[in-house]
Amino acid sequence: MVETETDIAIVGAGPAGLIAAREAAKRGADVTVLEEHGEIGNPCHCAGLLSLKGLTEIHVPLDKSFIQNKVKGARFFSPSMLSFAVERDEPVACVVNREFFDKFLARQATQAGADLRLNSKVKSIKRLDGKILLIGDFGTMKADIIVDAEGVSSHLVKEVGLQPLPAKHLLPALQHDLTGVDVDPNYVEVHIGRKMAPRFFAWVIPPDENSARVGLACEGDNPHEKLESFIKHRFNEGNNLTRVFTRSGLIVACGPISRSFNDNFIAVGDVAGQTKPTTGGGVIWGGVCAMIAGRVVAEAVEAGNSTQSFLKKYEILWRKKIWKEIRLTLLARKIADRLSDKTVDKIFKSIIESNLQKELSLEGDMDFQAGTILRVAASKDILKILLSSVSDLVGYLK
Repeated sequence: MVETETDIAIVGAGPAGLIAAREAAKRGADVTVLEEHGEIGNPCHCAGLLSLKGLTEIHVPLDKSFIQNKVKGARFFSPSMLSFAVERDEPVACVVNREFFDKFLARQATQAGADLRLNSKVKSIKRLDGKILLIGDFGTMKADIIVDAEGVSSHLVKEVGLQPLPAKHLLPALQHDLTGVDVDPNYVEVHIGRKMAPRFFAWVIPPDENSARVGLACEGDNPHEKLESFIKHRFNEGNNLTRVFTRSGLIVACGPISRSFNDNFIAVGDVAGQTKPTTGGGVIWGGVCAMIAGRVVAEAVEAGNSTQSFLKKYEILWRKKIWKEIRLTLLARKIADRLSDKTVDKIFKSIIESNLQKELSLEGDMDFQAGTILRVAASKDILKILLSSVSDLVGYLK
């Protein structure tokens, strides 16, 4: 027996799900958001650094309820502690409280007309009369379309016959919120090193001058020891630090799933691999794709057509928007994964000696990084270093 019906059931009330709900609801669709947890924004698995330009792109105004700090740049550190800064005169990004940020998005969605239901875990789905039946803690619900925005751990993608993210390519990440540290609140830090964080990097993000979110992701099952080592290396005062909060999760740096739609179904956000391979950041890219998703599913409901032939439009549009970025950032990630610490030091030295960081400061974009990658690759000295260090680079470029 079907207890309730809706046009669009959005599974997951993270940023991608809430933005998709906002966009679909404001176009007149009947939208229900099903969130398995009892509170929006908890648990949190995000570092919470978002570009100001990116927030504009996903139609989220700056609001003091979720902004903790604004930063004007990033400092990059090599294995031997060579460093350079990419910065602007004015702030380019903000550190956000992700719980309050997600609650802000929830208010946007509900004000647009979406129905938000907490403690509503979807346990299984099945097709029924050309629609989808969702079964869970909430009972049963029939929907024309499911928007899967659960995140990395979704099981629905596989249930509808799509290929999920490859588990072996997801990187475990760990982050501590620390107090009792001395950091520059104007800069985030990115620390690169194969020994320190194989296949990724460590970060320091300052909510203020006396605290920091310090974390890393790496290849392997347990980043705990590597993070502890990094904290001691970076702050040199481990006994004075206080860990006030710890987050763990999985970083998606492998690119998107091969197909993000099927009959009555689309996937958006982390579950679709719509994250930057260079940094794992997914709020802005996922939000951009979610805006497209919301528009397309609302159009599908209005047209009375929830088949894959109609919903394919979603994938065409989101790939058109970010495919160039995906290709270049994925290439950059694959190359970076193969570089030795010695080679990374050489690249840093070349950037510093050529003053390339000045150009990157003027032209760089946190979210759409293709231009930055091409500018770095255009440096003859850096290209020479890469070609001499990665023997099969030519294979990647084909």
